[in-house]
Amino acid sequence: PQAEVTVDWFHIVQTFTRALDEVRKREGRVKPLPKHLRWSVLKRGDADHLTTNQLKALAELLDQGLDTATAWRIKERLDWIRLAKTPRAARWRITRFIGYARELIGDSDLLEPVRKALATLENHAERVVRRWTSTYTNARMEGLNSLFQAARARARGYRNNRTFITMIYMIASPAGSILKSI
Repeated sequence: PQAEVTVDWFHIVQTFTRALDEVRKREGRVKPLPKHLRWSVLKRGDADHLTTNQLKALAELLDQGLDTATAWRIKERLDWIRLAKTPRAARWRITRFIGYARELIGDSDLLEPVRKALATLENHAERVVRRWTSTYTNARMEGLNSLFQAARARARGYRNNRTFITMIYMIASPAGSILKSI
């Protein structure tokens, strides 16, 4: 009865990354975009995560002042919210971030996916702020799920559900690590 929904930070970033990718696709239909742009805008924007070609593509994008560059700037600015120390600071930063992003977007039709992402953040701001006070996370479950999906892909299907369930137990339980050491 006292449970509260907490939005994991990963899902906020995912929402804005998908919006950015949609803007990139829409703009790519209208005008040519720099080569190697796709992964340069979808990865984190620091030089540690980008290749030389991706850094060049990003620089070219920013020089041209395209809508994809605006969407990328907004996505990269999300990290500023994540670094807030308290729930109050996070709430303040979310409010400022939304104002900053809306000002950057203006009335561009191509940036509609980013507008929707901003509306999602605004509608769920309190659930996002709970991240700063909640001690719960679904990171372990997400990690296990990725292992299970990899097992399913490797096996290319099992003959029955019991075999798949057995594989899940072998991967997720301590028994799996015991068998690996043998």
